[in-house]
Amino acid sequence: MSQTQREHWGSTWGFIMAAAGSAIGLGNIWRFPYITGMNGGGAFVLVYLGCMLLIGLPVMLAEFAMGRASQSDPIGAFQYFQKGSEIIGKCFAGVGILLAALIAVFSSNYGLAAVVALIALAVYRWGFTVVGFFCSLVAMLILSYYAVIGGWTLLYTYDAFAGNLNFANHDEAGKMFGQMAANGWLCTLGMVLYIGICAFVCYAGVKKGVELASKLLMPILFLLIVVLVLRAVTLPGAGKGISFFLKPDFSKISEKSILDALGHAFYSLSLGMGILITYGSYLPRNRNILSASVSIAFFDTLLAMLAGLAIFPAVFAMNMSPAQGPSLIFQILPITFNAIPGSLGWLWNGVFFVLLAIAALTSGISLLECAVATAMQHLKISRQKAVIVLSLVIGAFALLSCWSVADWSCFPQLEKMFKGLFGSVKGNFLDELDYICSSWILPLDGLLIAIFAGWVLGVGKCARELYRRGDAEPLTLSCSGNCRSKLNMQLSVKAWSLFVRFVAPLLTLLTFLYAVGVVKF
Repeated sequence: MSQTQREHWGSTWGFIMAAAGSAIGLGNIWRFPYITGMNGGGAFVLVYLGCMLLIGLPVMLAEFAMGRASQSDPIGAFQYFQKGSEIIGKCFAGVGILLAALIAVFSSNYGLAAVVALIALAVYRWGFTVVGFFCSLVAMLILSYYAVIGGWTLLYTYDAFAGNLNFANHDEAGKMFGQMAANGWLCTLGMVLYIGICAFVCYAGVKKGVELASKLLMPILFLLIVVLVLRAVTLPGAGKGISFFLKPDFSKISEKSILDALGHAFYSLSLGMGILITYGSYLPRNRNILSASVSIAFFDTLLAMLAGLAIFPAVFAMNMSPAQGPSLIFQILPITFNAIPGSLGWLWNGVFFVLLAIAALTSGISLLECAVATAMQHLKISRQKAVIVLSLVIGAFALLSCWSVADWSCFPQLEKMFKGLFGSVKGNFLDELDYICSSWILPLDGLLIAIFAGWVLGVGKCARELYRRGDAEPLTLSCSGNCRSKLNMQLSVKAWSLFVRFVAPLLTLLTFLYAVGVVKF
């Protein structure tokens, strides 16, 4: 698709809602509460907010600037800017080979070492365009298992309103979840429904599909979470949960907590997936990237905070433990809502899982849209054909997750392959794929995007795109005219330069090395 044919958002508000919808997903409502619970509450929240501001926002700005300046998908964006970056690419390839050697020596993960080495060699051969390819690839991989979890939210929404989540203890809740996860046909049904809804939205296009759906779904999502917050904080004993979530206790913070917060900030904002580059490419020249990015980060953080205020007061009021891990949402919360006085557990469960389903759908739509934009650009096919083909391909790959959630019995050879490559497996295929994407590929993509934006594209070019107004030449940073305004611009650009060139790459690399076992605490 040429730049003149490229679709654009109909309004800045639509862009903000779509990008916020991508960020506000299961990560905010499912993952953020349970990792907060496992890391001690309020102090972890402060660390997370700091990571969002100092690391997440600078990388987000870089992705939006690359997308709008190139008016292209992730692969096209790197192609557009990579001229003259051959020397930096070769230097990075050398660092990548060294990193692969460190992984092999210190963690004995030879499969990962081989993956890192292959990426380094690919960058050496084809340049940073490889990064765009991995961004689009990881979006499809994440959607393949995300669709299974999204399908669970749809199934649980039905069960909630049907009164089937009326269990009273953890054993009953675990049994129901286990039965659902072990039923490959049921998981497949949920997955197909989920991908079908995402495909329906993307099929309609940017304005009439993605933007319209986001503008409708996001206000509903915030309304539902506010209703849950109001109910939770008014429960007897809810004060303990509020204190746990908002009152910092830094004695519970460790090096692991800091790295967990950094990793979640990266995951929460959809960084490294190519989504923000794609969404930025739909942004007209007269839209303000800076204010829009701040708004997106604000809404993402607000939703995460509201989710915590909806969950922890209810958990403490019902004398449950906040440190339940991933089972907090699907097993512990239904018990908590059932125990709320008034015999309306089915209603609160229903409201919560509708909220969870909407959050899952808005993120799924953005993941599919990123892949669709790439296919349209490089395969030269229509949007409709791209949506249909990619939905079928991603759905077929998702079957591996659907049929291996309980165990590997359906795919013993696949389990053997993973053990041969990586030495061990962390759970089922869904768990393994999630770990590879979130702990390996996303940090590496984010690291490369920060390096590319800060050192290849250059801070000056990114800054001019961030301050561009319309199709005219972007504002210069020299002090002419309104010097006070230009001084503020210079200070903000210098701050952004510091974080995107040095702080973000170093901390992202540290997070990656910790996740793969090279750095240990």
